[in-house]
Amino acid sequence: MENTKISIITPLYNKAEYISETILSVLAQTYQDWEMLVIDNNSTDSGPDRVREFKDPRVALLQCPKQGPSAARNLGLGRAKGEWVQFLDADDLLEPDHLEKQLKAAKENPSADIIACYWKQFEAKEPSRVTLYSPSGMGKPISALRDYAIAFAPWHINAALVKRPILAPEYYWPEETDKYFGEDIPFWFRLITKCAVAYSDNKGALYRYHVPGYRNPDRNPEKWFASLTGLVNSNLDFMKKRSMKLTAGQCENLMRLYSSIYFSACRGKNADIQLKSIKEGGRWLKEYFRIAEKPKFSMWCRRILGLKLFLDIKRR
Repeated sequence: MENTKISIITPLYNKAEYISETILSVLAQTYQDWEMLVIDNNSTDSGPDRVREFKDPRVALLQCPKQGPSAARNLGLGRAKGEWVQFLDADDLLEPDHLEKQLKAAKENPSADIIACYWKQFEAKEPSRVTLYSPSGMGKPISALRDYAIAFAPWHINAALVKRPILAPEYYWPEETDKYFGEDIPFWFRLITKCAVAYSDNKGALYRYHVPGYRNPDRNPEKWFASLTGLVNSNLDFMKKRSMKLTAGQCENLMRLYSSIYFSACRGKNADIQLKSIKEGGRWLKEYFRIAEKPKFSMWCRRILGLKLFLDIKRR
């Protein structure tokens, strides 16, 4: 498969219930020039055996000795032969024309390094209830996407096609962030700082959430605060090492990140995380005003009222 067009990289850890369906969604693609690298991440269930049941030579099972989804994806990147890379988690799916539409957009945008698209999200227990999400930055200058991506994942993992040559080892998945949930935030941020991004009208990426072993503790403010703070610090360290200066937009999005954690802590009645979130959010609000040449009216409101009062008024 030396001339494979797309390498699909799938980390596998205790997803025996879903991995067969994920592979079948790849086999059903209208575009067939691909390889699928399933990287077992020390599973303790029958997931690897499910993969071995597929006899298609394009589906390969690899073993990753290191624990963590980023480590598994990086092993896949080291083996990938495709011109493009499609990341696909072991419990997610692709609609049959997903790869075809993504490559069509790539052909229409030859200078693009990333092709981002819409994705559909559904809960494991209610697959018929589907919500459509759009990728961040669509219709906006690249600076807006770069401002957003310092704090938030701009799209779901399987809602982007990435040109493999740009994935040099320094832009691999940062494995030190595997201890946090949301480990895709620093990965996409690093790429977006240097890559040209184009958008597709494709809606063929499917994200299944709240499956057993779900990593995102969205109802646990303490874990959310700790994880996202760790990921933010990773992004800030990346910028510092490359002498990149923060923008006002990045400061605003960091403030908004901690504001969202504050709302979660209020719902969970966690006073400690409320206090920490307001402190961090206030720090980035202050930094915003240090950098911004023409501060937004909404940011002035936060500054005049104080971030906590502003957020308390907003959530009533």
